[in-house]
Amino acid sequence: MGKTALVTGAGRGIGRSVAGFLLESGYRTVAVSRTESELHSLSAYGEVLSFAADLTRAGDRLRLADFCREQNITPHVLVNNAGAYLPDDVVSVHSELRANLDINLLQVRDLTALLWENMKTCGGAHVFQVVSVLGRSVRPEAASYTMAKHALSAYNKLLFIEGRKHGIKITGIYPGSVYTSAWEGSGADPAGMIAPSDIARVVGMCLSLSPAAVPEEIHLQCMDGSV
Repeated sequence: MGKTALVTGAGRGIGRSVAGFLLESGYRTVAVSRTESELHSLSAYGEVLSFAADLTRAGDRLRLADFCREQNITPHVLVNNAGAYLPDDVVSVHSELRANLDINLLQVRDLTALLWENMKTCGGAHVFQVVSVLGRSVRPEAASYTMAKHALSAYNKLLFIEGRKHGIKITGIYPGSVYTSAWEGSGADPAGMIAPSDIARVVGMCLSLSPAAVPEEIHLQCMDGSV
């Protein structure tokens, strides 16, 4: 059996770049997005299995895990990239905390748990968490998002400890501002921001290391100093 991968949030931006890289590298890849139509063009890169799911729903997470078993997919590489930026302030009555926790933490934890036992058997698996620079700093106008990403950072540290017991590498990627479709029309200059392909290259670098080496955290900053 060849190498296999699963990438969430693969329809656009970081997830799409990482999925394309893994496909070009020969991984049979399950690409997950809320909108399956966004995934069709990925087939140009290699053997892609498209899966439409809202991973904040427990039923969709279970369907995805069942799909992997049916397709005989035990991910050698799992990229937990799906997330959303939902701003609010720390004392807002209408807090986005529950929504931010659902999409930026709970779905990551639960999906990984569903796949974990099988990943322990494949030998040399690698799990990537796309965290955020806000997993180690704060942004007052995105208070709940900041809290959820700090929690995701703690989860990554805990999973790193657990992964070592089973030969599973765990890496958290902490990028600053990445230019994705969410920035289109904002006036932001793409030249001053991290490219989604940069994240794909980081994943590739990690996968090229010897079995003895694992980066627990990788932090990427914007050269102009912006967050």
